[in-house]
Amino acid sequence: MLMAPSRRRAVLIGVNHCGYDVQLPALRYAESDAQAMRSVLLDERIGTFDDGDVDLYIGPRATWQDIKTRLRDIALDSRPSDVLLVYFAGHALVPEWSTQLDAYLVTSDLEPNKLRREPDNGLRMAFLKRDVFETFAGTSFLILDCCHAGIYLDANLRHAEAMQTYRTQVDRHSALLACPNGSAARESDEHRHGLLTYHLLRGLRGQANDGGRVSFGQMANYVAEQGLEPPPVQLVQMYGPTTVLTQPPVSRHDRQALSGPANPGTTRPCKSPLEDRSSSIMQLLGRVFRSEAHPLPPSSQQGQAERVEIIRYALDADSVAVLEFSGRGIGVVNSTARFDKDELWPMLELSAADAMQYRTSMPGHVVSNDADRRLLCVPVSYEDDRTLTLIVVDPALALLDMGEPLAVMLRTIWDSNPLDDPTEAEMRVMTALRTNFGRLPLNLYQYAFSLYQKLIGSMTMVFQPVVELDQRAAGVSVHSYEALARRADHEVRAPLLALRMAYAWGDRFIIERDALLLEKAVRSYAAADAEAPWQGTKPLSVNVAVRSLLSDSYLTQVSKALAEADLNPRTLTLEISEQDPIQPGPGERWPQEPLAYFHRRLTDLARELRINFAVDDFGVGYASLARMAELPLTQIKVDRAVLHHPLALEELALVARVARHALDRGHAPQARVVTVEGYDDEAPISLKEIYDLGIHHVQGYFCGEVATTSLRPLDQSVRDRIAARVRGEE
Repeated sequence: MLMAPSRRRAVLIGVNHCGYDVQLPALRYAESDAQAMRSVLLDERIGTFDDGDVDLYIGPRATWQDIKTRLRDIALDSRPSDVLLVYFAGHALVPEWSTQLDAYLVTSDLEPNKLRREPDNGLRMAFLKRDVFETFAGTSFLILDCCHAGIYLDANLRHAEAMQTYRTQVDRHSALLACPNGSAARESDEHRHGLLTYHLLRGLRGQANDGGRVSFGQMANYVAEQGLEPPPVQLVQMYGPTTVLTQPPVSRHDRQALSGPANPGTTRPCKSPLEDRSSSIMQLLGRVFRSEAHPLPPSSQQGQAERVEIIRYALDADSVAVLEFSGRGIGVVNSTARFDKDELWPMLELSAADAMQYRTSMPGHVVSNDADRRLLCVPVSYEDDRTLTLIVVDPALALLDMGEPLAVMLRTIWDSNPLDDPTEAEMRVMTALRTNFGRLPLNLYQYAFSLYQKLIGSMTMVFQPVVELDQRAAGVSVHSYEALARRADHEVRAPLLALRMAYAWGDRFIIERDALLLEKAVRSYAAADAEAPWQGTKPLSVNVAVRSLLSDSYLTQVSKALAEADLNPRTLTLEISEQDPIQPGPGERWPQEPLAYFHRRLTDLARELRINFAVDDFGVGYASLARMAELPLTQIKVDRAVLHHPLALEELALVARVARHALDRGHAPQARVVTVEGYDDEAPISLKEIYDLGIHHVQGYFCGEVATTSLRPLDQSVRDRIAARVRGEE
């Protein structure tokens, strides 16, 4: 697939005479300033833009409709490698009726009297920020040589403080503004320019870097050092210091790339952290998981070839390959069409040396040469002396500068299924960032939370019967059901990876997961029970984390779900996983020893909500006799791992004695129910041995019983076979 070259676009606007009934004086140099900017950007000796990519709007041609249409077209058609520069010289208008921190750039056709009813009939600063720069996929720059230019920093925001907390900053965007909000920009008869533009042009012609390459950041710093009053306002972010606008006089044929590496022929580790990378991360996620321009249809079979093409598209790269580095040399496992191993051989040798030396200690590195080629190298798997490495050739510089977060994302994308299950795959990427970097920027955290809600909300609940054993077929029956989450109702395995992601994010995700699954389980159970012969007589158990039971919001959801489904609370049993510790969270203080505090909590909940509790997964994690014996439980569920232990029968016998302990002491009217989970035909212990221990409940995949979305009785043939096995006849 041939790649379109990256483009450097510029939209230059200059307006001397204002629109209709605009009570502002005419300017003298705004239009010639825009023309001067065009001349510098297209200069045969120092310019870095091509003729067809610079749009000039001056005088009567500078209409707000044409300018907005052009800017939106550029933004919507952009790629991560592209650059956009917008320059405006003229007046800015702040309407008296406006309650927002916003202003209009005055064009030749602006009609202020119509703005009250038609506020979008003009070129608003908020439009530039929201609909152009936040949409543009590459690196963007804005220069405003007008009064009130500083309003741009707060455009489209009612409260400036909110910007710092809630607004997504575009880390690929920088701006140079002639003056703060409320101040006036000035023109100079001596220089025959606007003052900002006069120094701006001098900087671009070499003064900002002693005749060398001039980046936006260098130019902005140069202008700021000229002592202008009022002082200009700068917003120079990630790519402002590195994106070149002009360069020393050389022939166009002999120029290097506009952002050549500082140290060709060397490698450098990818860098961190995430604080000023959030919009680039969101852009990359969008191109991988949600882009309408995705190179592959959703029905494509997921494989290595598809994944390398997805990654090439997402990073706007020349090509992508998966290589095997080993003592036997360098081999190509998979690649996109343009990958040329022979051409890149010296750089691949450097990459192989680093990949073999550092292996797991360096998540990725960049190799560059003096011909301005760059390789992003991300090891994705290791086996003995074999390292499988993802090689991205000439990715978009704006994305490459993300560093270590990019390497972490690519490795996770490679390990996931972007086409088969995009929601879970994207959540895996977010969780990898959380795991590797800890705290995420607020907008990324909130996005991950909504994504996780979507993932859990898409799951289906199936019901696995807990079978009551008996030596008589007539006594074999369904005792209760456990609700189990599945990605689809036909799947046998639980989506453990998706369910356990919550623990990487903390209580809010855990509680939301449990609340969503509880509501879904109760609603689905009520619907299935209405079509079954049980009529609410078979108990339902649902898994819950310790942290959720400490949350009042979760318990409110339990009551609400039961009421909406019109289920007797006694029908519900919450199974507390032994894989969860019972201990205070960070910064929490409990008034009692943890087990005693949690015992009191469960006792109060059982009384107030009239629901039951069980211990789940006994035998793994934080399982202990103290937890099993001291907590107010109605059931004990033994994990299948116990079945495969050499002392399995002894362990099961101990659990059975603990379950009868309260009954034997006269502290309970009946023994707790003990259920063996995960029983199947491969279990080394027979149903007769389990039954003889006094354990009469088994759950799992045996005798053809599977979890389904319906509640149905056991077939007679199944009951006959189970009874025979309990008698020891099979």
